[in-house]
Amino acid sequence: MTSQYNHNLTSKITKTLRKLLQPIQPNGTILIAINNDPVYQQYFGFADIGENQSTSLQTQYLIASITKQFSAAALLNVLYIAAKNGSKTDAELEKNVTTALQKAVSNYLPRTHEIWANSMPEWADTVTLHQLLVHSSGIPNYTSLPGFDSLKNMNDVDIISIFKIHALEFVPGTKFSYTNSGYFMLGTLIQEISGQPFDQYLQTTFFNPLEMHSTHLPVGGTVNDLKQHDSRFSNLARGYTYNITVPHAKLTEVDHYTAMQIPGSAGGLVSTVSDLLIWNNALYGGKILPSFLVNMMLQSYIQTEKQNEYYGYGIEIKNTPSFGVYYTHRGGIPGFQSRLTYIPAYQLSIVISENVRGDKERLYPEIEAIKLELPKTLPESELSQRLEEILESKYPSVAENRIHYQLTPLEDSVINVLANSATPRENHHE
Repeated sequence: MTSQYNHNLTSKITKTLRKLLQPIQPNGTILIAINNDPVYQQYFGFADIGENQSTSLQTQYLIASITKQFSAAALLNVLYIAAKNGSKTDAELEKNVTTALQKAVSNYLPRTHEIWANSMPEWADTVTLHQLLVHSSGIPNYTSLPGFDSLKNMNDVDIISIFKIHALEFVPGTKFSYTNSGYFMLGTLIQEISGQPFDQYLQTTFFNPLEMHSTHLPVGGTVNDLKQHDSRFSNLARGYTYNITVPHAKLTEVDHYTAMQIPGSAGGLVSTVSDLLIWNNALYGGKILPSFLVNMMLQSYIQTEKQNEYYGYGIEIKNTPSFGVYYTHRGGIPGFQSRLTYIPAYQLSIVISENVRGDKERLYPEIEAIKLELPKTLPESELSQRLEEILESKYPSVAENRIHYQLTPLEDSVINVLANSATPRENHHE
């Protein structure tokens, strides 16, 4: 892209965000950049309201399910290293990694492995690593199972025991169903293959070499514990929530923070927007994995519940008629939400993290009741839209509060600016 084109694009993005941000009161940080050059960067509100501590570009946030692309990259890397020993050519190496991904979980975690606590589920003999990566395993999502909210001091064996006892929801490989359980299993698999604890593997393989000094995977404790007892998390924000059904809702700190061993490799990372920009440029620039492994991550393996959206390995893949494919993922955990996006046509990253998340859980019983009244034949994408419309018609404050507090929806506005500014796709590159 020419510098003049970059300047015009930057101006449009900046003007749009300034206009949208005027009436809202978010807590969080935005960083938009072309390669390493910031297009827009700003921080808002408080990392700690009680201490009157403002956010900054150094504020650390829980990034929840954005963790999944780190777990996917780590798994590919350990399989790559293992396959190198028995591969004579690049073609053979790629074939051996692909073969390893198609093997069942029990090939790496046999019946006698301690993780199963003497009771390996039948699905371990059939569910493959590939199916775990693309959410087509059929394993129930442990964060949606009864009793999940009461989980506290549990280790990996305890957490896997929660979901391993349930039958698969469908034949593996036949459909997409987002499940944290699959990605939690990946953490154990990476530890087994690499011989290193997962948090240490991430640190030595990715974070230290890339100088992502504020990014870490805590293996236990809550936000309170991390801030009080671990200097690595000195800039960690506190998380806030609000009642989405109440007009002009007030922010309150999260009552019960998640113990960080519970999301683990499915959603436990802590990071800053600056570090996530480093990650984006390194991943898509081929500095983390060999190009064939990056290509594996970015394949559109399976359609998600949304139209024109597919899942790769830890990454959602979307397509636009104006500027083509782009890669994204969102993350949400009580008190925090984030978005991480990369748009190849512009070499542009959008990184948004915030320490505010609406308390939608209080509406779950009502949402389930509405689902029962809607036609069973509705596709998932239309079902989600209808649900949102019904809830917002009953509770106008849902949309009002979202506009008032949340930064993450601004990603859609940036995407629209890019779409409306797009020249023919072949002209996007110099």
